[in-house]
Amino acid sequence: MNASAASLSPERELAVFIDLIARYFQTVGGSAPVFLVPTLETALPPQLDCTGYMPVTGRLTGWIALSMPGALLCSLLDHIGENQHDEAAQLDLVAEMAGTITSNAREHFGERLYVNPTLAAAAGDFPPELVPPTLSFRLPFRWSGQDAYLLVALHP
Repeated sequence: MNASAASLSPERELAVFIDLIARYFQTVGGSAPVFLVPTLETALPPQLDCTGYMPVTGRLTGWIALSMPGALLCSLLDHIGENQHDEAAQLDLVAEMAGTITSNAREHFGERLYVNPTLAAAAGDFPPELVPPTLSFRLPFRWSGQDAYLLVALHP
């Protein structure tokens, strides 16, 4: 296997995102989430209350999404001292989180990953500018008693 193929291994990609999500929650929420068993998805999983999408281009194209329930986002909003907990505040936060995590992932992936402006959508909505994935990695995690997940829909 050549170095380029090794650097695109699913295990390494997921490890990067696990670390970034753990650091984000540790920094903002005071504790790291518990990661559950990742799965390979052949269809778009149902989105939770709010999902932040980060379209990416470059040698890797597609998008990365962070889907969370409203209660988890409200807990995070409390941790950062935000009094506004309405859907707009939750969508802003999940979009900011997806952007932060993906931008930090770019440090690892380098020129293979260019980030574009973040999109956010409520449950049941999927941004029309994105293409639903034919295959993606779903990384579920639990924080503060709430389940959420990261979805990585990238291809070379």
